[in-house]
Amino acid sequence: MQDTLEEQVNALSELIGAELASGKVNFPTFLQASIRIKECADDPDASLQDIANLIRAEPLLSARVIGMANSALLNPGGKPITAIGPAVVRIGLLPIRTLAFVVAAQQLAHDLRSEELKAVSSALWMHSVDVATRSYVMAKHFKVCTADKAMLIGMLRNVGEFYLIARISEFPELAADSEQFDDFVSTWREPVGAALLEALDLPVEILESVEDGSLYGGLWPPTDIGDLLFVAALSAESENPFDPTTADERAAILESALHGSGRDELNALLEGASPRRSEMIAMICG
Repeated sequence: MQDTLEEQVNALSELIGAELASGKVNFPTFLQASIRIKECADDPDASLQDIANLIRAEPLLSARVIGMANSALLNPGGKPITAIGPAVVRIGLLPIRTLAFVVAAQQLAHDLRSEELKAVSSALWMHSVDVATRSYVMAKHFKVCTADKAMLIGMLRNVGEFYLIARISEFPELAADSEQFDDFVSTWREPVGAALLEALDLPVEILESVEDGSLYGGLWPPTDIGDLLFVAALSAESENPFDPTTADERAAILESALHGSGRDELNALLEGASPRRSEMIAMICG
């Protein structure tokens, strides 16, 4: 058993190491639709109809797009939107990309055979949605960047961990050993996450903000997206299953980052935005 486990750890390490060294990351199946939509959105010759056609090829994403376009937040008038094309126009490209990743990550958790991996993937998904919606609310208030951009970055900041879950699912002995599993993800998540975001050809400001999301500039209120992500992640109620810190440790770090006086401001902001966040979570999670 131990030999098999060690062999699987070494084999997957070699595969991932070779991909990173070559600069060509092999995207797992669950990310393919997100990548196609991203590439189409970036193509100056592509139309909204082209994006709509890609969405139509993904039944689950199609249903979620229609549902989002008809939500009270985006369609307060209540006139039904039943076609993908008008739904894309109503929602916008950045939220569509966020939604595509939300659906992909949710589908990954659903498709995994291992109950342990399902639980971890679902917990990571809920944490990502929590951070993304907090980032949206904070960006809207502090004007650090557009709220839609903050939400996309908040959702993508854990893409490396989702990728590793998908790859580890192909190595059952590694997946079954929780200690080795956690160690493996801790070792590879940062270089893999950085490589994935770079391979997605995201703007430099997004790459830097995700990389700096574990650091804090020391100012309150936040003045850049990296600091905003830092606070959003620390204040999240849903824990990242790969975060080695305890709830008390995270609370102490957050308290220090907020310089005391910022705590009341953050609490008031999140409390006031709670109904909107609940609507957003229901809207993007289906």
